[in-house]
Amino acid sequence: MFKTGDVFVYGSNGACVITDIKQERFARETKTYYILTPYINRRETIFVPVDSEALTARMKKVLTQDEIIEMIKSIPSCDIIWLDNANARREEYKRIINAAERKELLRLIKTLREKKAALEADGKSLSVSDDRFYKKARTIINSEIAFVMELEMKEVEPFIEKVLEAA
Repeated sequence: MFKTGDVFVYGSNGACVITDIKQERFARETKTYYILTPYINRRETIFVPVDSEALTARMKKVLTQDEIIEMIKSIPSCDIIWLDNANARREEYKRIINAAERKELLRLIKTLREKKAALEADGKSLSVSDDRFYKKARTIINSEIAFVMELEMKEVEPFIEKVLEAA
């Protein structure tokens, strides 16, 4: 069981802290919930039933500083996952965001960063859908990096570039 103050990555919400554990009544049922606050949006509140294995399984331990550095260094070796079919691509990217697995998120970020650069070179831009997935994947990864490395969100991208240049 988790305790108040524990920090972890919760699905597509990124890094979150347990601010409370208490009983709440929803839909005529009283249960004990972890009350979560996302690191990047402290006005948001997420209720996770303590007894829900499916939802608590989405609560992943945050990486250590060394693991964050190694994760960043692995970015150049990530394969891209571009699918030409927009519907198939949207479904795959939605699956990746919902699963919030770090390696898959890194692949998605790398893919969309490269696609965005190629399109911009031709005076074009990512589709609205692809751009949303790109921003969401970056937010999930960057919130964890910001928390673990004690950075502001705006400092994360330069930090990533610095680590990659030093690698």
